[in-house]
Amino acid sequence: MQQEALGKIRALGLPTRRTEDWSYFPTSLLSKISRLTFIDDAHFKIDAGDARNVERLAESNFSAADFQIEKETDISALLPLALGAKSFVKEIPEGANETGILKAHDEFSHTVFRLGKNAKASLEILENKIVREISAERLDFFVDEGAELELFSTEESHAGELKFRSIRIHQEKNSRVNILDLNRTDSTRRVSVSAFLNGEGAEFAFRELNQLGNSASENGFVRVYHNAANCKSHQFVRNLLSDHSYMSYDGGVTAGLDCPGTDSSELINTMLLSDDSKICVKPTLKIYHDDVACSHGNTVGSLDEESIFYLMSRGIEKEKAEALLMQAFAKDVIAEHPGALGRNRMFKLLEV
Repeated sequence: MQQEALGKIRALGLPTRRTEDWSYFPTSLLSKISRLTFIDDAHFKIDAGDARNVERLAESNFSAADFQIEKETDISALLPLALGAKSFVKEIPEGANETGILKAHDEFSHTVFRLGKNAKASLEILENKIVREISAERLDFFVDEGAELELFSTEESHAGELKFRSIRIHQEKNSRVNILDLNRTDSTRRVSVSAFLNGEGAEFAFRELNQLGNSASENGFVRVYHNAANCKSHQFVRNLLSDHSYMSYDGGVTAGLDCPGTDSSELINTMLLSDDSKICVKPTLKIYHDDVACSHGNTVGSLDEESIFYLMSRGIEKEKAEALLMQAFAKDVIAEHPGALGRNRMFKLLEV
């Protein structure tokens, strides 16, 4: 598996601004990272020693084919595999109900979860507090019929870090997956999510709140594939950008040829709190069936001066009035998340 990933990542090469899926990412940073030299230098030797890892995966009935390495085009998803990350494998039995945390102890990590039929899991992704030049984590989830997964995280990384998180989700009939991400990073981060709705009635939702300042750069890349009838997907992102921060969001949905009843929406709302903050949004829809309900929307604005004046006229200081409006803006994306653990965790952190 490591050799396969290594060959694939070298065939793709380091992405540039001309690479479509990376057009909004500051790709010039990649060539400065010494750990990535091996991608464009075939003479740079990497010892592939993942035989025990493959054996460990096989014990849980996983093979390299399950991770679709030959079809993968995202180097951030290939990177942990190519560098020999040890796969952590967890199976949640049929009908079980579990909560837990996920935390990468190494700079390159691979986590695999299988949720059995009608199982439920609520998992929080914790950040590694060790400052690293680059880190990349890949998480694969296989969600069986009727199973439910809640995945939530809070990001508070350091300036100067380059971070990749790749999430791959495979859903069967009537399964439910809800992701909630709170990002208050000062780093450069790319989050890529691919959700494959392979069973009828599967539902997927991705919700994210970004509060960025200084020179932070957040880059979201989400793809949802409706491969069965009557599936639903929802993307809801809100951004509060100040100082010189930068945000890009590339969200795409594909409604398959034999997938009637597809119901999908994308909504991105942004407040620019400084003249130097920037946002780039690219929502896309690929629809191959007539019986669908698909929409996308994008708004960009600033704090409403009339609302600030109204609050100030009621005796609230301007700084407090602005904070209240920003909290109200942030609250909606969290309140909509159906998972109680993630929702309560976010409310507590933001004190909304």
